[in-house]
Amino acid sequence: MSLLAVLPGILLFLGGGTRLPILMYHKVRPAQADSLTVPLEVFRNHLEVLARRGFQPICFADLLEHEEHGQPLPPKPVLLTFDDAYADFIEYPLAIMKELGFRATVFLPVGHVGGENAWDGGGEAIMNWDDVRRVSGEGIELGLHSWNHDNYMNLGPADIEADLLQCLDTLGSESIPFVPVLAYPYGGLPKGGERRAHLESILEKVGVRYALRIGSRVHRLPTQSRFALRRVPMEGKDTGLRLWCKLALGRTRL
Repeated sequence: MSLLAVLPGILLFLGGGTRLPILMYHKVRPAQADSLTVPLEVFRNHLEVLARRGFQPICFADLLEHEEHGQPLPPKPVLLTFDDAYADFIEYPLAIMKELGFRATVFLPVGHVGGENAWDGGGEAIMNWDDVRRVSGEGIELGLHSWNHDNYMNLGPADIEADLLQCLDTLGSESIPFVPVLAYPYGGLPKGGERRAHLESILEKVGVRYALRIGSRVHRLPTQSRFALRRVPMEGKDTGLRLWCKLALGRTRL
């Protein structure tokens, strides 16, 4: 990929306006890169590049305050998000973020807290409730990633509502502070029509303020389609020009 190939998008990026990259991570650990794993040295590089480029980390609570009450945001905000709440988040990415002055939002698969990643066959520990309280005390924001990590594309409205209410009830009973933001498991949501309308009605009903899908786009503020905000998937191969393009455009291809 050449600089010429991405120049139109780069010029668009430089054209002004407040842009908000929402970056999506899963596993950050000393391991070989794959579609869900970013090695430690690559993650550190991501944060160093963000800092050099003048990006400042915010959380969804900041975004809500900005959009609902006019609270100012930094000139170049960025949102770091982590899905699935793997237990080694504390040992690895959290340690690097604390060192470099970053914060993030972790989306909890609430029914699997204290267990394993059963949706991927198991074998990898998920934070327990003590871990969840610890990261919250370290300034990490917590959001919803469903109860059972089921794809909402495969659930009816009643099941989605029950799933979300179970999350909210459990977080309340455990006295866990959280933001009313949902990351759809697998990024799954109806594309439109009656099923999409039902989903958005349920999210409104239970008090969800933003919901996040997977996609390759950098948002411009104010946000549009608040129940389908796109996140930029971050991979272990995202270095150099690939990383620059993802931060500028949300993707590596035009």
